[in-house]
Amino acid sequence: MPKVAIYCRLSIEDKDKAENDASASIQNQKAMLRDYCHERDWEIYDIYVDDGYSGIDRSRPEFNRMLRDCEAGHIDIVLCKDQSRFSRDTVVIEQLINDKFLEWGIRFIGVADNADTDSESYSTMRLFASAYNEMYVKDISAKIRRTLAYKREQGQFIASFAPYGYQIDSEDKHHLVIDEETAPVVRKIFDMYVSGEGYRRIVQKLNADGIVSPTEYKRQKGSKYVNTNADTSNAHGLWTQSTVARILHNEVYTGTLVQGKSHHISYKNKKRKQVEQAEWVRIPNAHEQIIDAETWSRTQERLNSHGRVGKRSQELSPLSGKVRCACCGRPMKRNVYYNKAKTIKYYGLQCATYKTGAMNCPNKSSISGLILERHILNELNLIVEQFCKADEIQLADIHSEQLRELERRLSTLEERHKAAKERLLKMYKDKLDGVLSDEDYAMFRQSLSDEENNIAEQIADVNKQITVCRKRQENAKGQKALVEQYTHFDKLDRSIADEFIDYIEIGETFENGEREIHIHWKL
Repeated sequence: MPKVAIYCRLSIEDKDKAENDASASIQNQKAMLRDYCHERDWEIYDIYVDDGYSGIDRSRPEFNRMLRDCEAGHIDIVLCKDQSRFSRDTVVIEQLINDKFLEWGIRFIGVADNADTDSESYSTMRLFASAYNEMYVKDISAKIRRTLAYKREQGQFIASFAPYGYQIDSEDKHHLVIDEETAPVVRKIFDMYVSGEGYRRIVQKLNADGIVSPTEYKRQKGSKYVNTNADTSNAHGLWTQSTVARILHNEVYTGTLVQGKSHHISYKNKKRKQVEQAEWVRIPNAHEQIIDAETWSRTQERLNSHGRVGKRSQELSPLSGKVRCACCGRPMKRNVYYNKAKTIKYYGLQCATYKTGAMNCPNKSSISGLILERHILNELNLIVEQFCKADEIQLADIHSEQLRELERRLSTLEERHKAAKERLLKMYKDKLDGVLSDEDYAMFRQSLSDEENNIAEQIADVNKQITVCRKRQENAKGQKALVEQYTHFDKLDRSIADEFIDYIEIGETFENGEREIHIHWKL
Protein backbone atom coordinates (compact mmCIF):
# COMPACT_ATOMS: atom_id res chain seq x y z
CA MET A 1 0.00 0.00 0.00
CA PRO A 2 1.57 3.34 -1.03
CA LYS A 3 2.23 6.00 1.59
CA VAL A 4 0.81 9.38 0.61
CA ALA A 5 1.86 12.90 1.56
CA ILE A 6 -1.08 15.30 1.29
CA TYR A 7 0.09 18.86 0.64
CA CYS A 8 -2.27 21.86 0.94
CA ARG A 9 -1.45 25.54 0.40
CA LEU A 10 -3.36 28.80 0.39
CA SER A 11 -1.58 32.10 -0.17
CA ILE A 12 -2.69 35.60 0.77
CA GLU A 13 -3.49 36.40 -2.85
CA ASP A 14 -5.71 33.29 -2.96
CA LYS A 15 -7.89 34.40 -0.03
CA ASP A 16 -10.39 36.31 -2.17
CA LYS A 17 -10.50 33.42 -4.62
CA ALA A 18 -11.24 31.00 -1.79
CA GLU A 19 -14.36 32.98 -0.89
CA ASN A 20 -15.79 32.30 -4.34
CA ASP A 21 -14.40 28.78 -4.72
CA ALA A 22 -15.00 26.72 -1.59
CA SER A 23 -12.68 23.98 -2.86
CA ALA A 24 -9.75 26.42 -2.63
CA SER A 25 -9.88 26.62 1.18
CA ILE A 26 -7.44 24.62 3.27
CA GLN A 27 -10.17 22.57 4.95
CA ASN A 28 -11.77 21.63 1.65
CA GLN A 29 -8.42 20.80 0.07
CA LYS A 30 -7.81 18.40 2.97
CA ALA A 31 -11.27 16.83 2.67
CA MET A 32 -10.96 16.36 -1.12
CA LEU A 33 -7.54 14.74 -0.89
CA ARG A 34 -8.45 12.51 2.08
CA ASP A 35 -11.46 11.19 0.13
CA TYR A 36 -9.23 10.60 -2.90
CA CYS A 37 -6.91 8.43 -0.76
CA HIS A 38 -9.70 6.53 0.99
CA GLU A 39 -11.35 5.65 -2.33
CA ARG A 40 -8.10 3.97 -3.40
CA ASP A 41 -7.21 2.46 0.00
CA TRP A 42 -4.00 4.51 0.14
CA GLU A 43 -2.29 5.13 3.48
CA ILE A 44 -1.92 8.81 4.43
CA TYR A 45 1.58 9.25 5.85
CA ASP A 46 1.08 12.90 6.89
CA ILE A 47 -0.75 16.09 5.93
CA TYR A 48 1.39 19.18 5.30
CA VAL A 49 -0.25 22.63 5.31
CA ASP A 50 1.23 26.03 4.43
CA ASP A 51 -1.40 28.72 5.01
CA GLY A 52 -0.49 32.23 3.89
CA TYR A 53 2.51 31.27 1.72
CA SER A 54 2.93 32.12 -1.95
CA GLY A 55 3.46 29.31 -4.45
CA ILE A 56 6.70 31.00 -5.55
CA ASP A 57 8.12 30.92 -1.98
CA ARG A 58 10.83 28.27 -1.60
CA SER A 59 11.07 28.63 2.18
CA ARG A 60 7.62 27.27 3.05
CA PRO A 61 8.14 25.36 6.34
CA GLU A 62 5.69 22.48 5.77
CA PHE A 63 6.67 22.18 2.10
CA ASN A 64 10.31 21.73 3.08
CA ARG A 65 9.39 19.29 5.88
CA MET A 66 7.54 17.21 3.28
CA LEU A 67 10.58 17.24 1.00
CA ARG A 68 12.77 16.00 3.86
CA ASP A 69 10.34 13.13 4.43
CA CYS A 70 10.36 12.41 0.69
CA GLU A 71 14.14 12.27 0.57
CA ALA A 72 14.18 10.02 3.65
CA GLY A 73 12.08 7.46 1.78
CA HIS A 74 8.93 7.75 3.90
CA ILE A 75 6.64 8.75 1.01
CA ASP A 76 5.56 7.10 -2.26
CA ILE A 77 3.02 9.65 -3.57
CA VAL A 78 2.72 13.43 -3.18
CA LEU A 79 -0.92 14.46 -3.58
CA CYS A 80 -2.14 18.04 -4.16
CA LYS A 81 -5.38 19.70 -5.31
CA ASP A 82 -3.48 20.79 -8.41
CA GLN A 83 0.09 21.50 -9.51
CA SER A 84 -0.14 25.20 -8.59
CA ARG A 85 -0.72 24.24 -4.91
CA PHE A 86 2.65 22.43 -5.01
CA SER A 87 4.52 25.34 -6.63
CA ARG A 88 4.11 28.15 -9.13
CA ASP A 89 7.86 28.31 -9.78
CA THR A 90 8.88 26.65 -13.07
CA VAL A 91 12.40 25.97 -11.81
CA VAL A 92 11.11 24.26 -8.65
CA ILE A 93 8.69 22.13 -10.68
CA GLU A 94 11.51 20.94 -12.95
CA GLN A 95 14.01 20.40 -10.13
CA LEU A 96 11.62 18.45 -7.94
CA ILE A 97 8.84 16.76 -9.92
CA ASN A 98 10.91 16.10 -13.03
CA ASP A 99 14.19 15.32 -11.30
CA LYS A 100 14.30 14.60 -7.55
CA PHE A 101 10.94 12.81 -7.41
CA LEU A 102 12.09 10.47 -10.18
CA GLU A 103 15.33 9.87 -8.29
CA TRP A 104 13.44 9.18 -5.05
CA GLY A 105 10.80 7.03 -6.76
CA ILE A 106 7.92 9.37 -5.91
CA ARG A 107 4.75 9.84 -7.96
CA PHE A 108 3.15 13.30 -8.09
CA ILE A 109 -0.62 13.73 -8.53
CA GLY A 110 -2.66 16.92 -8.91
CA VAL A 111 -6.31 15.91 -8.66
CA ALA A 112 -8.12 18.93 -10.15
CA ASP A 113 -5.87 19.41 -13.21
CA ASN A 114 -5.21 15.68 -13.84
CA ALA A 115 -1.49 16.06 -13.24
CA ASP A 116 0.11 12.63 -12.82
CA THR A 117 3.75 11.78 -13.38
CA ASP A 118 2.70 8.22 -14.27
CA SER A 119 0.80 9.65 -17.28
CA GLU A 120 2.64 9.89 -20.61
CA SER A 121 0.97 13.22 -21.42
CA TYR A 122 2.02 14.84 -18.16
CA SER A 123 5.45 16.01 -19.34
CA THR A 124 3.89 18.24 -22.03
CA MET A 125 1.09 19.48 -19.77
CA ARG A 126 3.57 20.24 -16.96
CA LEU A 127 5.54 22.76 -19.01
CA PHE A 128 2.43 24.75 -20.04
CA ALA A 129 0.94 24.63 -16.53
CA SER A 130 4.21 25.73 -14.91
CA ALA A 131 4.64 28.64 -17.34
CA TYR A 132 1.04 29.77 -16.76
CA ASN A 133 1.36 29.53 -12.97
CA GLU A 134 4.60 31.54 -12.93
CA MET A 135 3.08 34.23 -15.18
CA TYR A 136 0.13 34.38 -12.77
CA VAL A 137 2.42 34.97 -9.77
CA LYS A 138 4.47 37.59 -11.64
CA ASP A 139 1.29 39.45 -12.61
CA ILE A 140 -0.10 39.26 -9.06
CA SER A 141 3.24 40.48 -7.66
CA ALA A 142 3.26 43.51 -9.98
CA LYS A 143 -0.32 44.39 -9.02
CA ILE A 144 0.46 44.11 -5.31
CA ARG A 145 3.53 46.36 -5.69
CA ARG A 146 1.47 49.03 -7.49
CA THR A 147 -1.25 48.82 -4.83
CA LEU A 148 1.23 49.13 -1.96
CA ALA A 149 3.00 52.05 -3.62
CA TYR A 150 -0.34 53.86 -4.00
CA LYS A 151 -1.25 53.20 -0.35
CA ARG A 152 2.13 54.56 0.83
CA GLU A 153 1.64 57.75 -1.18
CA GLN A 154 -1.83 58.13 0.35
CA GLY A 155 -0.35 57.95 3.84
CA GLN A 156 -1.80 54.53 4.65
CA PHE A 157 0.11 52.32 7.09
CA ILE A 158 0.71 49.00 5.30
CA ALA A 159 2.90 47.00 7.70
CA SER A 160 1.52 44.00 9.59
CA PHE A 161 2.56 45.19 13.05
CA ALA A 162 2.44 48.66 14.61
CA PRO A 163 5.66 50.24 15.94
CA TYR A 164 6.12 50.09 19.72
CA GLY A 165 4.09 52.94 21.24
CA TYR A 166 1.30 52.63 18.69
CA GLN A 167 -1.37 50.13 17.77
CA ILE A 168 -3.37 49.61 14.59
CA ASP A 169 -6.68 51.48 14.59
CA SER A 170 -9.51 48.97 15.14
CA GLU A 171 -11.67 50.95 12.69
CA ASP A 172 -8.99 51.43 10.02
CA LYS A 173 -6.16 48.91 9.66
CA HIS A 174 -4.14 51.44 7.63
CA HIS A 175 -4.04 54.00 10.44
CA LEU A 176 -2.02 54.15 13.66
CA VAL A 177 -3.35 55.26 17.04
CA ILE A 178 -1.42 55.77 20.26
CA ASP A 179 -1.10 52.80 22.59
CA GLU A 180 -1.67 54.45 25.98
CA GLU A 181 0.16 51.59 27.72
CA THR A 182 3.48 51.91 25.86
CA ALA A 183 3.53 55.52 24.60
CA PRO A 184 4.69 56.80 28.03
CA VAL A 185 7.68 54.43 27.79
CA VAL A 186 8.63 55.94 24.42
CA ARG A 187 8.38 59.46 25.88
CA LYS A 188 10.51 58.36 28.84
CA ILE A 189 13.23 57.03 26.50
CA PHE A 190 13.40 60.28 24.52
CA ASP A 191 13.30 62.45 27.67
CA MET A 192 16.11 60.48 29.33
CA TYR A 193 18.27 60.66 26.20
CA VAL A 194 17.72 64.40 25.69
CA SER A 195 18.56 65.02 29.36
CA GLY A 196 21.97 63.41 28.81
CA GLU A 197 21.48 59.74 29.70
CA GLY A 198 23.17 57.13 27.48
CA TYR A 199 21.77 53.91 26.00
CA ARG A 200 23.08 51.79 28.87
CA ARG A 201 21.53 53.92 31.63
CA ILE A 202 18.20 53.97 29.79
CA VAL A 203 18.26 50.18 29.38
CA GLN A 204 19.16 49.68 33.04
CA LYS A 205 16.28 51.90 34.14
CA LEU A 206 13.71 50.17 31.89
CA ASN A 207 14.78 46.69 32.99
CA ALA A 208 14.96 47.71 36.66
CA ASP A 209 11.39 49.07 36.43
CA GLY A 210 10.20 45.72 35.09
CA ILE A 211 9.09 47.10 31.71
CA VAL A 212 9.09 44.26 29.18
CA SER A 213 10.79 44.71 25.80
CA PRO A 214 8.73 45.57 22.67
CA THR A 215 8.98 42.00 21.36
CA GLU A 216 7.87 40.48 24.65
CA TYR A 217 5.05 43.04 24.96
CA LYS A 218 3.68 41.99 21.55
CA ARG A 219 3.82 38.33 22.57
CA GLN A 220 1.96 39.01 25.81
CA LYS A 221 -0.76 40.74 23.79
CA GLY A 222 -1.16 37.62 21.64
CA SER A 223 0.57 39.00 18.56
CA LYS A 224 2.15 36.62 16.05
CA TYR A 225 5.06 39.06 15.62
CA VAL A 226 8.44 37.30 15.32
CA ASN A 227 11.79 38.98 15.97
CA THR A 228 14.53 36.57 14.88
CA ASN A 229 17.26 38.72 16.44
CA ALA A 230 15.52 38.64 19.83
CA ASP A 231 14.83 34.90 19.53
CA THR A 232 18.48 34.09 18.93
CA SER A 233 19.89 36.47 21.55
CA ASN A 234 20.24 36.00 25.30
CA ALA A 235 18.10 39.05 26.16
CA HIS A 236 15.00 36.93 26.99
CA GLY A 237 12.40 39.71 27.17
CA LEU A 238 14.78 42.42 28.43
CA TRP A 239 15.57 45.75 26.81
CA THR A 240 18.88 46.12 24.92
CA GLN A 241 20.79 49.12 23.66
CA SER A 242 19.98 48.29 20.04
CA THR A 243 16.23 48.38 20.82
CA VAL A 244 16.56 51.81 22.43
CA ALA A 245 18.63 53.03 19.48
CA ARG A 246 15.97 51.95 16.95
CA ILE A 247 13.30 53.88 18.86
CA LEU A 248 15.42 57.04 19.05
CA HIS A 249 16.04 56.90 15.28
CA ASN A 250 12.40 56.24 14.32
CA GLU A 251 10.64 59.33 12.93
CA VAL A 252 7.22 57.66 13.28
CA TYR A 253 6.97 59.08 16.83
CA THR A 254 6.73 62.63 15.41
CA GLY A 255 3.54 61.71 13.54
CA THR A 256 5.40 61.26 10.25
CA LEU A 257 4.82 57.99 8.44
CA VAL A 258 8.04 56.81 6.74
CA GLN A 259 7.68 53.78 4.46
CA GLY A 260 9.33 52.19 1.44
CA LYS A 261 12.76 51.88 3.07
CA SER A 262 13.32 48.48 1.44
CA HIS A 263 11.71 46.08 -1.00
CA HIS A 264 12.01 42.48 -2.17
CA ILE A 265 14.63 41.95 -4.86
CA SER A 266 12.04 40.25 -7.09
CA TYR A 267 8.85 38.23 -6.90
CA LYS A 268 11.05 35.10 -6.70
CA ASN A 269 13.71 36.38 -4.31
CA LYS A 270 12.36 37.46 -0.91
CA LYS A 271 15.62 39.00 0.30
CA ARG A 272 15.20 42.70 0.90
CA LYS A 273 17.13 45.50 -0.78
CA GLN A 274 17.62 48.82 0.98
CA VAL A 275 16.30 51.94 -0.75
CA GLU A 276 18.14 55.27 -0.84
CA GLN A 277 16.84 57.61 1.89
CA ALA A 278 15.87 60.24 -0.69
CA GLU A 279 13.40 57.74 -2.18
CA TRP A 280 11.61 56.91 1.08
CA VAL A 281 7.92 57.85 1.19
CA ARG A 282 7.44 60.39 4.02
CA ILE A 283 3.91 61.56 4.94
CA PRO A 284 3.86 64.16 7.78
CA ASN A 285 0.90 64.31 10.20
CA ALA A 286 -0.27 60.82 9.19
CA HIS A 287 -1.14 60.01 12.82
CA GLU A 288 -0.95 61.52 16.30
CA GLN A 289 2.57 62.26 17.51
CA ILE A 290 4.06 60.83 20.70
CA ILE A 291 6.97 63.29 20.92
CA ASP A 292 7.10 66.91 19.77
CA ALA A 293 9.29 68.35 17.02
CA GLU A 294 11.70 70.02 19.47
CA THR A 295 12.40 66.76 21.33
CA TRP A 296 12.97 64.97 18.02
CA SER A 297 15.34 67.71 16.82
CA ARG A 298 17.38 67.67 20.04
CA THR A 299 17.52 63.86 19.97
CA GLN A 300 18.83 63.76 16.39
CA GLU A 301 21.32 66.53 17.11
CA ARG A 302 22.80 64.50 19.97
CA LEU A 303 22.74 61.25 17.96
CA ASN A 304 24.58 62.88 15.06
CA SER A 305 27.20 64.40 17.36
CA HIS A 306 28.58 61.02 18.42
CA GLY A 307 31.65 59.54 16.75
CA ARG A 308 33.35 56.23 17.31
CA VAL A 309 37.00 56.25 18.32
CA GLY A 310 37.44 52.96 16.50
CA LYS A 311 36.96 54.65 13.13
CA ARG A 312 40.31 56.40 13.46
CA SER A 313 42.18 53.23 12.70
CA GLN A 314 41.61 50.64 10.02
CA GLU A 315 44.05 48.20 11.67
CA LEU A 316 42.45 44.87 12.61
CA SER A 317 42.77 43.98 16.30
CA PRO A 318 45.03 40.93 16.92
CA LEU A 319 42.18 39.14 18.71
CA SER A 320 39.24 40.35 16.62
CA GLY A 321 36.59 37.61 16.36
CA LYS A 322 38.54 35.20 18.58
CA VAL A 323 37.34 36.08 22.11
CA ARG A 324 34.12 34.65 23.59
CA CYS A 325 32.31 34.79 26.93
CA ALA A 326 32.75 31.49 28.79
CA CYS A 327 29.34 31.92 30.48
CA CYS A 328 26.96 32.54 27.56
CA GLY A 329 29.10 31.89 24.49
CA ARG A 330 28.52 35.33 22.95
CA PRO A 331 31.48 37.32 21.55
CA MET A 332 33.39 39.74 23.74
CA LYS A 333 32.92 43.23 22.29
CA ARG A 334 35.82 45.67 22.00
CA ASN A 335 35.80 49.18 23.53
CA VAL A 336 38.62 51.52 22.41
CA TYR A 337 39.73 54.55 24.41
CA TYR A 338 42.75 56.91 24.65
CA ASN A 339 44.63 58.82 27.30
CA LYS A 340 43.92 62.55 27.65
CA ALA A 341 46.71 63.47 25.23
CA LYS A 342 45.30 61.05 22.62
CA THR A 343 48.77 59.51 22.34
CA ILE A 344 48.21 56.07 23.88
CA LYS A 345 45.43 53.72 22.81
CA TYR A 346 43.85 51.20 25.16
CA TYR A 347 41.04 48.76 24.68
CA GLY A 348 38.87 46.51 26.79
CA LEU A 349 36.69 43.48 26.04
CA GLN A 350 33.25 42.89 27.55
CA CYS A 351 30.57 40.21 27.07
CA ALA A 352 28.23 41.26 24.25
CA THR A 353 25.14 40.10 26.19
CA TYR A 354 25.97 42.34 29.14
CA LYS A 355 27.26 45.18 26.99
CA THR A 356 24.02 45.45 24.98
CA GLY A 357 22.21 46.22 28.20
CA ALA A 358 20.31 42.96 28.67
CA MET A 359 22.63 42.27 31.62
CA ASN A 360 21.40 38.72 32.20
CA CYS A 361 24.89 37.27 31.82
CA PRO A 362 26.86 37.08 35.09
CA ASN A 363 30.11 37.89 33.26
CA LYS A 364 29.87 41.65 33.88
CA SER A 365 33.44 42.93 34.07
CA SER A 366 35.51 43.96 31.08
CA ILE A 367 39.08 42.76 30.69
CA SER A 368 41.95 44.89 29.50
CA GLY A 369 43.02 43.93 25.99
CA LEU A 370 46.66 44.67 26.84
CA ILE A 371 46.53 42.41 29.91
CA LEU A 372 44.92 39.64 27.85
CA GLU A 373 47.57 39.97 25.13
CA ARG A 374 50.32 39.80 27.76
CA HIS A 375 48.73 36.65 29.25
CA ILE A 376 48.59 35.02 25.80
CA LEU A 377 52.23 35.91 25.08
CA ASN A 378 53.29 34.47 28.44
CA GLU A 379 51.45 31.21 27.74
CA LEU A 380 52.81 30.99 24.21
CA ASN A 381 56.38 31.76 25.28
CA LEU A 382 56.04 29.12 28.02
CA ILE A 383 55.13 26.55 25.37
CA VAL A 384 58.15 27.58 23.30
CA GLU A 385 60.41 27.50 26.36
CA GLN A 386 59.21 24.03 27.32
CA PHE A 387 59.90 22.85 23.81
CA CYS A 388 63.37 24.34 23.72
CA LYS A 389 64.29 22.79 27.08
CA ALA A 390 62.86 19.34 26.58
CA ASP A 391 63.39 19.23 22.81
CA GLU A 392 59.81 17.98 22.60
CA ILE A 393 56.38 19.35 23.41
CA GLN A 394 53.33 17.27 24.13
CA LEU A 395 51.00 19.16 21.81
CA ALA A 396 48.69 16.15 21.75
CA ASP A 397 47.87 16.81 25.44
CA ILE A 398 46.60 20.28 24.54
CA HIS A 399 44.40 18.84 21.80
CA SER A 400 43.13 16.09 24.09
CA GLU A 401 41.82 18.65 26.57
CA GLN A 402 40.23 20.68 23.77
CA LEU A 403 38.67 17.50 22.37
CA ARG A 404 37.18 16.54 25.75
CA GLU A 405 35.65 20.01 26.08
CA LEU A 406 34.15 19.84 22.58
CA GLU A 407 32.74 16.35 23.18
CA ARG A 408 31.11 17.53 26.43
CA ARG A 409 29.53 20.43 24.53
CA LEU A 410 28.36 18.07 21.78
CA SER A 411 26.72 15.76 24.32
CA THR A 412 24.79 18.68 25.84
CA LEU A 413 23.63 19.91 22.43
CA GLU A 414 22.51 16.42 21.39
CA GLU A 415 20.41 16.14 24.56
CA ARG A 416 18.80 19.51 23.79
CA HIS A 417 18.19 18.45 20.19
CA LYS A 418 16.57 15.20 21.32
CA ALA A 419 14.34 17.09 23.76
CA ALA A 420 13.25 19.54 21.04
CA LYS A 421 12.31 16.67 18.71
CA GLU A 422 10.34 14.98 21.49
CA ARG A 423 8.43 18.22 22.11
CA LEU A 424 7.65 18.44 18.41
CA LEU A 425 6.36 14.85 18.38
CA LYS A 426 4.20 15.44 21.46
CA MET A 427 2.75 18.59 19.90
CA TYR A 428 1.93 16.70 16.71
CA LYS A 429 0.12 14.02 18.74
CA ASP A 430 -1.81 16.77 20.53
CA LYS A 431 -2.85 18.11 17.13
CA LEU A 432 -4.05 14.66 16.00
CA ASP A 433 -5.94 14.21 19.28
CA GLY A 434 -7.62 17.58 18.83
CA VAL A 435 -5.88 19.17 21.83
CA LEU A 436 -4.23 21.72 19.53
CA SER A 437 -5.92 23.44 16.59
CA ASP A 438 -4.21 23.45 13.18
CA GLU A 439 -3.51 27.18 13.58
CA ASP A 440 -1.94 26.85 17.04
CA TYR A 441 0.05 23.81 15.88
CA ALA A 442 1.44 25.72 12.89
CA MET A 443 2.41 28.68 15.07
CA PHE A 444 4.07 26.67 17.85
CA ARG A 445 5.67 24.21 15.44
CA GLN A 446 7.47 27.01 13.60
CA SER A 447 9.05 28.21 16.84
CA LEU A 448 10.13 24.69 17.86
CA SER A 449 11.37 23.92 14.35
CA ASP A 450 13.53 27.06 14.44
CA GLU A 451 14.91 25.96 17.83
CA GLU A 452 15.63 22.46 16.51
CA ASN A 453 17.34 23.83 13.38
CA ASN A 454 19.43 26.24 15.46
CA ILE A 455 20.63 23.42 17.74
CA ALA A 456 21.31 21.22 14.68
CA GLU A 457 23.51 23.98 13.22
CA GLN A 458 25.43 24.21 16.51
CA ILE A 459 25.89 20.43 16.53
CA ALA A 460 27.23 20.57 12.97
CA ASP A 461 29.63 23.36 13.95
CA VAL A 462 30.93 21.46 17.01
CA ASN A 463 31.35 18.29 14.92
CA LYS A 464 33.49 20.27 12.46
CA GLN A 465 35.60 21.57 15.36
CA ILE A 466 35.99 18.02 16.68
CA THR A 467 37.15 16.81 13.26
CA VAL A 468 39.74 19.62 13.07
CA CYS A 469 40.87 18.96 16.64
CA ARG A 470 41.35 15.25 15.97
CA LYS A 471 43.42 15.99 12.88
CA ARG A 472 45.59 18.35 14.90
CA GLN A 473 45.94 15.70 17.57
CA GLU A 474 47.11 13.17 14.97
CA ASN A 475 49.54 15.64 13.45
CA ALA A 476 50.86 16.97 16.77
CA LYS A 477 54.38 15.71 16.17
CA GLY A 478 54.55 17.45 12.83
CA GLN A 479 53.59 20.72 14.50
CA LYS A 480 57.00 20.84 16.20
CA ALA A 481 58.34 22.46 13.05
CA LEU A 482 55.90 25.34 13.46
CA VAL A 483 57.07 26.10 17.00
CA GLU A 484 60.71 25.76 15.96
CA GLN A 485 60.26 28.81 13.70
CA TYR A 486 60.13 30.98 16.83
CA THR A 487 62.10 31.30 20.03
CA HIS A 488 60.34 34.17 21.84
CA PHE A 489 57.44 36.52 21.18
CA ASP A 490 57.58 40.15 22.34
CA LYS A 491 54.35 41.40 20.75
CA LEU A 492 51.10 39.80 19.72
CA ASP A 493 50.05 40.70 16.18
CA ARG A 494 47.31 39.42 13.88
CA SER A 495 49.55 36.96 12.02
CA ILE A 496 50.70 35.30 15.27
CA ALA A 497 47.11 35.15 16.58
CA ASP A 498 45.89 33.54 13.35
CA GLU A 499 48.82 31.12 13.35
CA PHE A 500 48.43 29.85 16.91
CA ILE A 501 44.98 30.74 18.37
CA ASP A 502 41.66 29.13 17.48
CA TYR A 503 39.56 31.05 20.03
CA ILE A 504 39.70 32.29 23.63
CA GLU A 505 37.09 32.01 26.39
CA ILE A 506 36.92 34.62 29.17
CA GLY A 507 35.14 33.65 32.39
CA GLU A 508 33.95 35.60 35.42
CA THR A 509 36.23 37.52 37.76
CA PHE A 510 36.97 35.66 41.00
CA GLU A 511 36.80 37.29 44.43
CA ASN A 512 40.60 37.59 44.49
CA GLY A 513 40.48 39.61 41.25
CA GLU A 514 41.81 36.84 39.02
CA ARG A 515 40.07 35.95 35.76
CA GLU A 516 39.51 32.59 34.09
CA ILE A 517 41.13 32.65 30.65
CA HIS A 518 41.03 29.51 28.52
CA ILE A 519 43.02 29.58 25.27
CA HIS A 520 42.15 27.08 22.54
CA TRP A 521 45.38 26.68 20.60
CA LYS A 522 45.70 25.63 16.98
CA LEU A 523 48.89 23.79 17.86
